[in-house]
Amino acid sequence: MSNGTRIDPEEREPRAIKLRQPKHTGRKIVLSVLSALLIIAIGGGVFAFIEYGPDLGFSLISRETSKDSESENPAEDEPLQSSQPEIPEEPVSEPEQVVTEEPIEEDPEHEEDVDEPEAPVVEEPVPEEPKIPKDEWFMILVNKENPLTEDFSVETAAVDNEGHAVDSRILEDLSAMLSAGESEGLDFVLYTAFRSVSKQNELFTARKTAIPGGASEHNCGLAVDIGCAFGEFVGSPEEVWLLEHAHKYGFILRYPADKVGITGFDHEPWHFRYVGKEQAALIKESGLCLEEYLAQE
Repeated sequence: MSNGTRIDPEEREPRAIKLRQPKHTGRKIVLSVLSALLIIAIGGGVFAFIEYGPDLGFSLISRETSKDSESENPAEDEPLQSSQPEIPEEPVSEPEQVVTEEPIEEDPEHEEDVDEPEAPVVEEPVPEEPKIPKDEWFMILVNKENPLTEDFSVETAAVDNEGHAVDSRILEDLSAMLSAGESEGLDFVLYTAFRSVSKQNELFTARKTAIPGGASEHNCGLAVDIGCAFGEFVGSPEEVWLLEHAHKYGFILRYPADKVGITGFDHEPWHFRYVGKEQAALIKESGLCLEEYLAQE
C-alpha cells in the first residue's frame, strides 16, 4: 500500500461475514426432531395396532387361512375326502390283476410244456421194420423158377428109424414140434423129408412127380410132409394143431389153397417148410406165402 500500488476493489481480501443466529434456534430444532420422532412413533403404533393389535389372533388366522387357501383350496379338499372311499372300492380293476395270462406266457415251464410234445413227435425216428433176412440159409426160395444150383449141398441128420432125414440145423425144432403134438395125444407120421436132387430126377423121369430135380424144397432139406397115423389128414386134429402151432417151432404151411397161382404148386396141406421161428411168426401174421413175403423190400 505504501509503495503506491493501487489495489482493485474486486481484488480486496474478503471479510468474513458473521451471521447472526436468531435466539432460541437450538430449542426449535430439538423440538422439531422430537415432534418428528413422536409422529413416527405414533404412526408406527397405529400401524402396529391395525396389523397386530387386539385382533392379532383373528388377523393371523385369516392370514394363515388365506395362505392355505392359496396353496390348497379347502373347497377342493372336501370333494377329495368325499371321493376317497371310492378309491379303495375301485378294485373293480382287480380282475385284470387276477388274470394270469402274462405269467403263463412268461412261465418257462409253461413254454416247455407246450414244446415237449412237439420235439418227440417230430424228431423221434420212426422205428424201422426188421429187414427180411433173404440171404440166410433158412430163407432160401426153391421153386420151378428158382431151382437149386448144381453145387448146392446140405448136411442132413436122421429124424427117425424110417430113413427120414432133414437139414441138421432144423432137427431140434422139428423134433420139439412133433413131441409137443404127441404129448397132446396126436399121432404124427412123416411121409417125406429130405430127398436128393438125383432121387428127384429119377422120380421126375418115371413121372411119379411133376417137379424136376433142384426145383423141390425136399431137395434142400428144409421141408417135410406130415400126416396122421389114422384116417384122413385134412380136417384131422393133427392138421388143426399144426396150423395153429407150427410157426412156434419155425414152420409154415408152404402151399396154401389161395396161393396156387403164386407158388405154382397145388394146395398141399401136409407140406411144411422151415423158415425160423421169428420169420414163421411174421409170415403167418402177414397171410402171405413165401414168394410174396420175400418179394417185399
